[in-house]
Amino acid sequence: MDKSKSFSWDDLLDRKAELKPSDQQDAPDTRLTGVLRLINPVDDPVTTSPLTRRSSPQEWSALIERVRSAASRVREVEAEAQEQELRVQDLLERVREDIASANERVKAAEARTREIQARADALLKAADERVRAAEERARMAEEWLAQVYDTIASEFSFAQPETRTA
Repeated sequence: MDKSKSFSWDDLLDRKAELKPSDQQDAPDTRLTGVLRLINPVDDPVTTSPLTRRSSPQEWSALIERVRSAASRVREVEAEAQEQELRVQDLLERVREDIASANERVKAAEARTREIQARADALLKAADERVRAAEERARMAEEWLAQVYDTIASEFSFAQPETRTA
């Protein structure tokens, strides 16, 4: 196993703690040198290997196929998202139309209500006037009847009938 893969960052911090304070003062790049040795050891030229390994054509083909598959799936998801967005837009348009239609129906109903209220007010006013006219005619008729009674009573002196006792 490569040395760079065998050490964790915690191990590096532990190694730093092991260094003497005098070593740290003498060489400020000690930490960096230690890290560089772990990544690419200078002291072991025989085991030095390139950081990248060569891949086989089958691995490249598999990778390309995976990328194509992922791209295909992304296109499918995008197409589904576009279809869903179109459905949502269509639904929103229908909802807007329904709201506009409902608003028109409300306005028409309010107009009919105002018209009915105006007619009812006019009918009530006419009925009130007819009632007042009828009351006025009844008052005048009573006055005339009272005058007719007074005239008859004064012109024809009526004797008061005697009350009979039993």
